[in-house]
Amino acid sequence: DSPDSPLRPNVSIAIETSGRTGSAVIAREDAILDHATLSGFQKHSSELLPAIHSLLSRHGLSTKDVQHIYLPKGPGSFTGIRIAVTLAKMAAFAMGAKIVAVNTLDALAHNAMYYMDNTNCDIQRIATILDAKKGYFYVAVFNKTITGLHRITKDLLITPAAFLSDYCQGQYKTALLGEGLVYYHKQFEHPNTVILDKSCWPANAVSVWHVARLRAKQG
Repeated sequence: DSPDSPLRPNVSIAIETSGRTGSAVIAREDAILDHATLSGFQKHSSELLPAIHSLLSRHGLSTKDVQHIYLPKGPGSFTGIRIAVTLAKMAAFAMGAKIVAVNTLDALAHNAMYYMDNTNCDIQRIATILDAKKGYFYVAVFNKTITGLHRITKDLLITPAAFLSDYCQGQYKTALLGEGLVYYHKQFEHPNTVILDKSCWPANAVSVWHVARLRAKQG
């Protein structure tokens, strides 16, 4: 069968390499089968490919079964994103896999939705935050709607003070998450911000998969 044959169930891989700790997911159609988190900080180059092979083999699959690969396109670690892009290009050339690249800030926003769905936290606005160095941060702001998240800003390159002044003065509290808070969360504390639990700060392959899968199905 060709890679796009309707007789073959869609098998997809999602990877997350833009943050401090990498991860991978495999899925069949619209269901995640399995996931793996790499062993530690910046283990992307040594552990990512073995982790993917292990995930596939545990479910009787091989690389030739993979039809889609989902990856982050940043903002984030230049080296980590380069690893993801290289792997995706290899998959495209060798297996004919199709690629969907998603914004890391969008994937992080899915973390917030998952967190709120599983807690009593109900926030109408979300901001995802990554460190851009030299006192600046990459930030995206989203409103929560009945149909999901609606992005209300482009990717912002902004200081904490400017973000709080420009985006945290309204009637809604803003839930904050992302690895930009690891060392600088106190700079984002404000009466109108809620810093979510640290467990949802890192980007992960599960969230990359959810965002990319929807876009893949839309063509």
